[in-house]
Amino acid sequence: MAFFFEAVCAIRSLFSSDDFNYNTDGYEGDGAEDGKSQDGSETLPYIDESPTMSPQLCAPQGPDGETVSPTPPEGLPPGGDIEKGLEMKKLVLSGFLASEEIYINQLEALLLPMRPLKATATTSQPVLTIQQIETIFYKIQDIFEIHKEFYDALLPSIQQWDEKVTVGHLFQKLASQLGVYKAFVDNYKVALETAEKCSQANSQFQKISENLKVKGPKDSKECTTTISMEALLYKPIDRVTRSTLVLHDLLKHTPKDHPDFPLLQDALRISQNFLSSINEEIDPRRTAVTTPKGEARQLVKDGFLVEVSESSRKLRHVFLFTDLLLCAKMKKTAVGRHQQYECKWYIPLADLTFQTLDDSDSCPSIQVLPEHEIEEMKIKISVLKSEIQKEKKAPKGQSRVERLRKKMNEQESWLLLHSPTIPFRIHNKHGKSYLFLLSSDYERSEWRESIQKLQKKDLQACVLSSVELQVLTSSCFKLRTVHNIPVTSNKDDEETPGLYGFLHVIVHSAKGFKESANLYCTLEVDSYGYFVSKAKTRVFRDTAEPQWNEEFEIELEGSQYLRILCYEKCYDKSMLNKDDNEIVDKIMGKGQVQVRGRASQKQTMHKERCLRPSGEIFQHVTHFN
Repeated sequence: MAFFFEAVCAIRSLFSSDDFNYNTDGYEGDGAEDGKSQDGSETLPYIDESPTMSPQLCAPQGPDGETVSPTPPEGLPPGGDIEKGLEMKKLVLSGFLASEEIYINQLEALLLPMRPLKATATTSQPVLTIQQIETIFYKIQDIFEIHKEFYDALLPSIQQWDEKVTVGHLFQKLASQLGVYKAFVDNYKVALETAEKCSQANSQFQKISENLKVKGPKDSKECTTTISMEALLYKPIDRVTRSTLVLHDLLKHTPKDHPDFPLLQDALRISQNFLSSINEEIDPRRTAVTTPKGEARQLVKDGFLVEVSESSRKLRHVFLFTDLLLCAKMKKTAVGRHQQYECKWYIPLADLTFQTLDDSDSCPSIQVLPEHEIEEMKIKISVLKSEIQKEKKAPKGQSRVERLRKKMNEQESWLLLHSPTIPFRIHNKHGKSYLFLLSSDYERSEWRESIQKLQKKDLQACVLSSVELQVLTSSCFKLRTVHNIPVTSNKDDEETPGLYGFLHVIVHSAKGFKESANLYCTLEVDSYGYFVSKAKTRVFRDTAEPQWNEEFEIELEGSQYLRILCYEKCYDKSMLNKDDNEIVDKIMGKGQVQVRGRASQKQTMHKERCLRPSGEIFQHVTHFN
C-alpha cells in the first residue's frame, strides 16, 4: 500500500556557485527530474550523469522489469498561454545551446592531441600506433562536425527569436545522424581499455591523457579547465540522453498547432527508438565477473563509506555483488602505474546479517568531533571556493587555481571522513563484525534494502581462494560505477553547480497507511559531498493520515538534492538499539527530489510524492509557478 506525501518548497535567494544562468553548465531541463526514479518507473530514458561511469543507456522499466514505452509530452493546447510557452521554449533552447558550446569544446579538446599523435605514428619513435589512435578516437571527428554544424545553425535562430521561428528541422537532422553514436557506443569499451593500456605502457601518453585542456565558453574569458581523456570519452555517451531530454521540454512549451511540433515529435521518436535499440544490445556482462563455476557475479551497487577500523576512520570503497559484499581500499602505486584495489575483507551474503548487538557484546565508542570544528572546516572550504572563482577570472591564474583545488580537495576529504556519525554494522554469522559510519539514514536504508533484496534469492555460502579473491578485487577497478570520492573538487567545472541560500519547505500531510501509527518526517540535503539531516516535524500520534503543516527554512550549502524520510516513532525502550545511534524508528518511506534555481528569485514547487513502504518512488508530479 502506497502513501502519498505532499510538500510545497519555495527557493528563496538561491544562487549557484557561479553567476546563475539557465542550465548552461550541461542541460538538465524540466524533464531531467523525471529521469531516474528509485523503482525504474521514469518516463524518460536516461544515462547516469556520473562523468566517468560505465556507459549504460537505460530504458525505463516497470516493477516487473518489463520495458515501459516512454510517454511523449502533449504540448501546449491551442489557445493556451502561447506567449509564456514560447518564452519558456526560448529559455530551454538558450540553456541547451550554451551546454552545446561546452560539449563542442570538450570534443575539440579530445581531437587536439589526435593530430600530433598521428604525425608521430609514422616516425621511428611513435607514441601510439595508427591502429591505437583510430581505436581511441573512433568517430570523435564525425561527432564534432555534426554538433558544430548543429550549433552554427541553432545560434541565429535564437538570436532572431520570434513566434514563427522553427528549430524542429535542426533536431530532426541531429536525430537522423545518431548512427554515428551507435558506432561510438559499440567501440566505447575498447577505446577505454586501449587508452588505459597505452597510458600504462607510455608515460608520455599518460601525461597527455590526464591533462587535456578544455576551453571555457566565450563569455568566460577563455579560462581553460584540465580534464582526463577517460572523462571526455564519456561525454558523447551522456549527450545522447540530454538531447532527448531537451526534446521533451521543447514539446511541452510548443503549441500543438505550431509548425515545429510535428518536427520535434519526429525527432523525439527517432531519439527514443535509438536509445531503445542501444539498450537491447548492451552487454550486461560488462558489470559482471565470471565465477569459477561459470556463473556471472554481477556488481549491484558500489560507493565510498567510512569504516571504523582499529579505532580510527578509514575511507573504503564498498562493492555489493550478487552473492557477496567486498570492502576495498585503493593501493598506493608509483607514478605511472595502474591504480589497484586491495581487499580488506569480504562477506558472502548467505553469511551476512544485520543482527543487533547483545548487551554483553562490546560496542566500540565512536569518536565524534565537536560541531564547531566541522563548521570551521566548512568556512575554510567556502573561502577557498571564493578564491578559486576569483583566480579563474584573473589573467594567468590557472596555476594558482590548481593549488587551491588541491588544498580544497584535502579539506573536503577530511570533512567527508569526520562528519558521518550514523552507525551501519555488518555482521558475519561466524562472528566477525564491521562498522561503517554514514551521514544519512536514507543512505543506510538504501544499502540495507539492496542487500536484503539479494538475500531473498537462494544464495549459497562461497569461500574464495586467494587467486579468486585477487581476480575479483582486480575487476573492481573496471566494474566500479563511482569513480571519485563525492567532493566538489573532483567534479568537472561544467557540471551543474550546487545552490546556496535558503529553501523554504512546507510539509503538509501523508495518507494511504493501512494502520494508525506515530509518524514524523525528516528532511536531508546534500552539503560538501554528503547528506545532512536539516529538519524534523513533530510526531503525529496514532493516525493513518498525519497533517503536519509545518514550515522550515533549510540552509543550502552547494546543495542539489532534498531527501524526505517518513518514520514511525518507537516509544518502546526495550527496543532501543545502541547500534543505531538513537535512530531506532522504522522508515515507512523515503524519496528524493532535485532542487534547482531559476532566473527568478522565487520558485514554488508543488510536489506530490508517492512512496512504497520499501521507499521506492513510483510517481512524481511537479508544477512550476
